Amino acid sequence: MTLSRIIRFVFLVAVMAALTGCKGEGKRPVFKIGYMLCNSEEETSRRFQPLTRYLSDACGVDFVMVPVDAHDFEKRFKAGDFAFTHTNSLLYVILRENHGVQLVASEKRGKFGSRSAGALIARKGSGIEKLSDIRGKRLAFGPMLAPTGYLAEYDLMLSAGINPEHDLATYSIPPGSFKHDKLIYGVLYGTYDVAAAPLLDLETMVRDGKVAADDFVILAQSKPIPYCTFAAAKGADPALVKKVREALLALKPTDTAEVDGERLKVQKAAWIDGYEELLDSDYDPIREMAKRVNMPPYQKY
Repeated sequence: MTLSRIIRFVFLVAVMAALTGCKGEGKRPVFKIGYMLCNSEEETSRRFQPLTRYLSDACGVDFVMVPVDAHDFEKRFKAGDFAFTHTNSLLYVILRENHGVQLVASEKRGKFGSRSAGALIARKGSGIEKLSDIRGKRLAFGPMLAPTGYLAEYDLMLSAGINPEHDLATYSIPPGSFKHDKLIYGVLYGTYDVAAAPLLDLETMVRDGKVAADDFVILAQSKPIPYCTFAAAKGADPALVKKVREALLALKPTDTAEVDGERLKVQKAAWIDGYEELLDSDYDPIREMAKRVNMPPYQKY
């Protein structure tokens, strides 16, 4: 067998293992779920281990969580590292367009439920009172693949005739983890003049007493778009996909799972309010934004 055939054979084995699961003698089938990293691998694991255990118990298989950086996610999925995915809504659109993933369920959290919105904010009293005031100012975005921390706000500016590449003094993305928190704090303490803030993160920080709603002026706000999303590879076992969807939709605040000998409330650990069944067409506003902003999966240059 030639080297190229050997490589192809190994790739096919990896893909089939991810799609169909593997089963050891006397053990339940094993399937992997790729979880997009939120703020760090440690935080992501802590949040979603109970949910992964809950799905294992509900579906009669052994799910294994695989924390993955957003920028590596598509590559890891294409390599067959996992067959189920938990990502933000933009990554879902990318995986749907490029690899045909199927929508399983959409996460609910905060006042918008299964949706969230992006906003451009400034510190109250800074003299920035409306969107047109941001010309010549310093702006901070969230991660580039964040639908409500980058995409929505970039689109808001373009729709208002403001080109972020030419009409701002500077724009940047805070380094390290907790980027959304950092840009909100950065506006509050003067590091930035304007921030592209997900309203969910601002809502959470206000709820936790980290900032006050009256500290900020909302200059513009996007329409609510779908939030984090579970999906499955197009070749995944339909019966298992159905079980996962039903388990997610049935998840209640009182449901628990055991992790390392401790029984934890699944929703509380994951910072969520449950799951909802949306249609793929509900993600069309994200697709339209990505096309206007020249973002994946529709980028032309």
